[in-house]
Amino acid sequence: MDFFGQQDRAKTNSKKLVALFCFAVAAIIAAIFALLSYLGEGIPELESRSWTPKFALEVSIAIGAFIGLATIMKISQLKGGGKVVAEALGGHKINHQTQSPNHRRILNVVSEMAIASGTPVPPVYLIKEDGINAFAAGFSPSDAVIGITEGCSEKLNREQLQGVVAHEFSHILNGDMRLNIRLTGIIYGITCLSEIGRTLMRATRYSSHRRSKKNDGTAYIAMIGVAFFLIGMIGSVCGSLIRAAVSRQREFLADAAAVQFTRNPAGIAGALKRIGGFTKGSGLKHSATSEFSHLFFTSALSSLFATHPPLKDRITRLDPHWKFSYPKTDQIEEKADAQVEGITPIVATASFSRSDQINSPADLSVHDSETSHQPQKEKLKTALDLPGEKEVKQAVHLLSSLPPELLGLAREPHGACSVVSAVLLHSKDSVRERQVSILKSLGVAGVTEESMHAKPKLDPLTCEQKLALLEECMGSLNELSDVQLKKFRKLTEELIIADNEVDLFEWTLHKIIDDFMIRKLSPHTPLHGNVSLRRRLSECSTALGALAHYGQENKDPLPSYEKGFRALNRKRPVSLPPIKKCGLEQLDKALVRLTQMTPLAKRSFLEACLKTIEHDGKKTGIELQILRGLAAALSCPLRLFKISDQENSKSS
Repeated sequence: MDFFGQQDRAKTNSKKLVALFCFAVAAIIAAIFALLSYLGEGIPELESRSWTPKFALEVSIAIGAFIGLATIMKISQLKGGGKVVAEALGGHKINHQTQSPNHRRILNVVSEMAIASGTPVPPVYLIKEDGINAFAAGFSPSDAVIGITEGCSEKLNREQLQGVVAHEFSHILNGDMRLNIRLTGIIYGITCLSEIGRTLMRATRYSSHRRSKKNDGTAYIAMIGVAFFLIGMIGSVCGSLIRAAVSRQREFLADAAAVQFTRNPAGIAGALKRIGGFTKGSGLKHSATSEFSHLFFTSALSSLFATHPPLKDRITRLDPHWKFSYPKTDQIEEKADAQVEGITPIVATASFSRSDQINSPADLSVHDSETSHQPQKEKLKTALDLPGEKEVKQAVHLLSSLPPELLGLAREPHGACSVVSAVLLHSKDSVRERQVSILKSLGVAGVTEESMHAKPKLDPLTCEQKLALLEECMGSLNELSDVQLKKFRKLTEELIIADNEVDLFEWTLHKIIDDFMIRKLSPHTPLHGNVSLRRRLSECSTALGALAHYGQENKDPLPSYEKGFRALNRKRPVSLPPIKKCGLEQLDKALVRLTQMTPLAKRSFLEACLKTIEHDGKKTGIELQILRGLAAALSCPLRLFKISDQENSKSS
């Protein structure tokens, strides 16, 4: 599974979606013309109009504009991202202070997957439904949410829940969510005529009891209502076909990605089998279910034009030896181990349900040694593709190493503001006093005190730990209003420039926050551009030069730079820029233009960055920070990037 390739294919799918939408609109227009031709003799207004090309054009434009406006209106309603979808389905956010082991298990699994994939930890919404189902919704990873039904919580074990959550994270990473939001708007646009028809029929039915039978105007309105309803059904059929055409293959891809996450096909296959053996299946009763059916883990409604492949097909792809028998899920009640999942924030024992559980950092180092002999190409591939089992295990250990008090703060909105502020507090007393005054003037109530209290606990953390904590913070900041977010952005900028200089970690943090803010405040902003790599070689040279100069520790930067540049498939690399041309200011200017590249061009660029980093066989904290900042600026998730303990301690 390939994030960049899927992002590129998402653009193709968007074009496919537009084509199908145009076809559906054309079918609806044709049906309306047929209706007008049939009713024309009975309606004087239509009898007086001749069926000319001009009249046909006017009607077509009017209908197209109506459907287009309905589509735009619906997409605008969903501007708030995944939260709007979750609340429309009756979901409520699971509080991180929950005492339910089942709910804690869900939160733990979601956090592990997010940290492993380098994305903000999304809020989790619980849907009070017995059916076993889940969904991911939003425009981008910055405003994504995960929805989980109560049935999912009660009927799946940890291993199966990991498979379901990993499936949903693949939708987050592969650009499916944005496509699904657009699909929701399009389906609404082409089906809204049926709702108008229903309204007219209800109105005439009510008025018929109050009017004389001699008044036949009601009958005409009723006929028009029925006609609109039937025409709207054409839109419904077209909508179902569009859902099936766009969604089915992407579900197979998401299943495959879930296996890559966990290296355990039994997890997601087991979840699908339990759905098949459950009398309530994956069905949801909420009235908005049909509107968002294409978002779910499995089909939430039975339909001729199902949005998802049949369960049997999905299971046999994951488990070729399956005997086509489902477990008696009604008799299963999975209870999370409160000791394992913890009532306090994430604990070290949270891990996989299989025998390869990890309980200590030593287990991680063994796993690393097993993979250390992989070919260089494979290392690069796994660094940029979707994360795997190793990264999820690393995330479990990384989260367990964070102070519970800091995790608790990071998982609530104002607490997240305090953690970010604390990270930015300077070591010099004079600068820190200036920052405290800024906090008091611009901060939210309580942030100043919490930041000062959190500072001593943050100082000992490594660079990796701080970045993981920031991912937790980004998910919580998603819950702030637009006004609060803008205030927070101003606050962070003021704290960064308080000492009249920007260090590398501050630069990285600013890039992470900036990307999050752009995606949150302007969700329709495109994730990628259309510029080729060939047109941005100079900017690539600046970034690779920065990694070569600052990541080699007094060694000759030229060999690592050239190795990275050759990864761009250029035989003659651009000359290594001098170190003064590779500072943070120059990087900022380069990134403005690098963000305009296509997804595949961004992949080539980041592969070149990794080649540069891995030339000397070491991965330093400085390199991690530069790479994390570059990836954030390019709106590309970066999976866990492990550096040695020695280098980690130096960079912290």
